[in-house]
Amino acid sequence: MRNRLQLPRRNALPPVDPDAEPTRYYYWPLVGWFYRKRLQMALDALEARPYPRLLEVACGSGLFLPSLRPLCEELHALDRHEHLESVRQGLARLGVAAELRQGDALAMPYAAESFDAVVNVSMLEHLPEPGDAIAEMLRVLKPGGRLVLGFPCRNPGMDAFFRLLGFDPRAIHPSSHQDILATLRQRRPGFTLAVLPRWLPLDFSLYCVCTMTK
Repeated sequence: MRNRLQLPRRNALPPVDPDAEPTRYYYWPLVGWFYRKRLQMALDALEARPYPRLLEVACGSGLFLPSLRPLCEELHALDRHEHLESVRQGLARLGVAAELRQGDALAMPYAAESFDAVVNVSMLEHLPEPGDAIAEMLRVLKPGGRLVLGFPCRNPGMDAFFRLLGFDPRAIHPSSHQDILATLRQRRPGFTLAVLPRWLPLDFSLYCVCTMTK
């Protein structure tokens, strides 16, 4: 059975940082399709199986957590922002149980080999050196665990898309998809890659999701 995205109703969760995570875009026509599709791709990569402990890194407003909750016995989430209590309250109103912690993705407050699955959507492109975050996610992942990473592709079409939304793509995304993939190949060469749309070559695609087993 396919995991289905369970998008909370609009304004059910607090917009913690409109610039870093513009939650309103998920509910717009056309643009919303792209934002929602990224999350659905990550759900597809996780597959429909229960994980004892699952972690979302850079959870933002918690928008993805209602969809992740049915896939695990324990759901954990990490972000560095200071509004996690508001996120926790919003999730409680939705009936979503999750253990939220404040911390840096480059030095996560978890012991090594703590999680059976780790998922991260649209964070690595914001880092000048994504390899440090990848290494940290692999550190907290158990042997045999699944790591799912999503990030946009860099090309003229996607640059124009982000400019239409009011962002300078090079300023907000110092790392391209090729930078991230090169880092992944150095650290963990065996991975699978899904692209959006499926029929386009990687460098002309909108988004990609990388899946690997530790």
